[in-house]
Amino acid sequence: MNKILQEISAASLGGVTADDSGMLEGRYLFTESFAGFAGHFPEHPILPAIVEILTVVSLVGERLGIRQRLVAVEDAKFLKPVRPNQELLVRCQPRTVKGKLLYDAQLTVGEATAASLLLELACTEELP
Repeated sequence: MNKILQEISAASLGGVTADDSGMLEGRYLFTESFAGFAGHFPEHPILPAIVEILTVVSLVGERLGIRQRLVAVEDAKFLKPVRPNQELLVRCQPRTVKGKLLYDAQLTVGEATAASLLLELACTEELP
């Protein structure tokens, strides 16, 4: 597993939960030392969009017990920057669109939506 994925996993504030509808939920805290902030941007660090996407990929993989890979970003809206030391709530619901299983994710900081994502994922291998 690459360094960013390891650090995303380490930023988790506990396990992934799921409700009866299949909604997955996880909380993350990326500190100033998180590698993804390096150079993005000096003096005003912002969590890169790809890290927000990979956080959803990691969350689904953890819940399923099978490492996931990103196949496609069907839709993405980044509405609020995520800064160091802000708790990020990730909620993700599987749904079928045109015969494809997609993951509809909402990332929030406090009461504000940081990002809204619709991702296609595929299994790669079992997690250790």
